[in-house]
Amino acid sequence: MNSKIFINFLTVVFFTCILFITFPAMAQIPIKGTQLAFNKFNAEDAGAALDDVSPENLQKKIKESRKDGSSLNIQQEVIKTKQEVFPQNLQQEVLELKREVQRMRDENEARKRLEVPEEEKSKSVEDILSAVSRQYTLLKKGTVGLGYTFGYSYYSGDVITDRVEQRSNHNLTNTIDTEYAILNNLTVSANIPFAYKYNKVGTSSSQEATDFGDISLGVQWQPIKAGGIYPTTILSAGVTFPTGSSPYKIDPSNSLSTGNGYYSFSGGVSLSKTLDPLVAFGNLTYSYGLEQGGLSQYWKSMGATLTKVDPGSAIGFAIGFGYALSYQASLNLSTQLTYSFGSRYFFEDVGVYESGSSVSSSFNVGTGWRVTPTRSVYFTLGIGLTINDPDFAFAIRVPFEF
Repeated sequence: MNSKIFINFLTVVFFTCILFITFPAMAQIPIKGTQLAFNKFNAEDAGAALDDVSPENLQKKIKESRKDGSSLNIQQEVIKTKQEVFPQNLQQEVLELKREVQRMRDENEARKRLEVPEEEKSKSVEDILSAVSRQYTLLKKGTVGLGYTFGYSYYSGDVITDRVEQRSNHNLTNTIDTEYAILNNLTVSANIPFAYKYNKVGTSSSQEATDFGDISLGVQWQPIKAGGIYPTTILSAGVTFPTGSSPYKIDPSNSLSTGNGYYSFSGGVSLSKTLDPLVAFGNLTYSYGLEQGGLSQYWKSMGATLTKVDPGSAIGFAIGFGYALSYQASLNLSTQLTYSFGSRYFFEDVGVYESGSSVSSSFNVGTGWRVTPTRSVYFTLGIGLTINDPDFAFAIRVPFEF
């Protein structure tokens, strides 16, 4: 009896397991069928469930959902989600773009503040060149320029008389220069120097002289407009008059000269070019002295009287560069060299004596200071490089414009 009950129980369990295995396989959605089985649905419920998930019913439900607008609601929710997400991303990108544009604007403004305006840059270049020499700049049309220059130079060396003695020469020069601009590219000028010289040999002998120097007139012309690839070019010409005391009309043992003693003509070309941040410059000059006759100066060394002098000619050049330290200060360095051809001296009853050629050279350091927006002061220090040059020379110039 107990055996039959046990066998019947095993049979029920066996068929139940078969049912649990085969029913989900018959259903096209296994999870749904498994859930129905575990929830102890009957066969009718299972069949209804199968019908509910069949492809035909699914198609029907989709059509019904389209009719009652449920799919539209789904689409609206999707669109709403996109509208909530995408505008946030777009707004963030716009804000980042605005920040980037503002940063670029700030950098551009800072760069503009650091950049030197063209007018200020032109004025700075003019100050640099004016600190070097007047031959590198011109005035604007109708402008009158007036300047004062104080110069000092010192020579030293040994003089052999009955013994070797130290010789020292002190030269002080005060020069008034005037300029007038006929055109923007044409300027005429005049220099009027007043000199004081003091010469001392040893401890006892000394000489001094105070007189006008040689007055000169000049003209400057700029044929090519500044700018572009070409350097600024200024042509110059001048004449010097023997207004100072002539070295050929004094007693050399008792007096000193303040001029050259002859007429001379000069011409040259000056070039300058901005090589940011430097300004390069240079010039080439040629001068020719006219013969000076009607002299009557006795030379002890020759034992004869000098009657005429042919000073000959000289050629020189200079080169250097300048740099603006700030809006108010500039610095320039340059070197110059002059080659003088031989001179001829005519003596009565002796003949002609020809001197050899000579070379003079110096190294110069200059600076310019803009003390006010319209006023500048220029300083120059020169160091002689040959025995024909002063040991050192110093000059200060204050220009005015009206």
